Amino acid sequence: MYEPQVDDYVIWNRPNGDIEEGWVYFKGDKMPKKRGFNETPRYITIEIAVKDKPNCMYSSGKTMEHTKIHTLLLCYDIHWNELEYVKHRRTRKIYHYSQYDDINEENKLAEKYKSVESMYKSQVGRQPDY
Repeated sequence: MYEPQVDDYVIWNRPNGDIEEGWVYFKGDKMPKKRGFNETPRYITIEIAVKDKPNCMYSSGKTMEHTKIHTLLLCYDIHWNELEYVKHRRTRKIYHYSQYDDINEENKLAEKYKSVESMYKSQVGRQPDY
């Protein structure tokens, strides 16, 4: 049986004839069985759509950091046999429109934390270590 991984592109052929496809966005770990509780099934989420968020601010006046709305579909492990693997993305090369948001966020973080001073306020005015 196919074991989906994060960043796999999959097609879900459901028994009722519906077909969904997208990137595996999250994969839950196997949870240990706890006495007195129902067993928790494993699941993945499949990202089937991404769209821009409307431009707005928090009530505090801060701007929104996340710029996309991700539509995710839940798929439990009992249905993983209905998934068809297509490809996997491992590089920063863009294969799907949903990757633009991920790459853009990585670039923003890299730009934000270029120097030690911007990461730690206690470093302001400190002499560099040579």
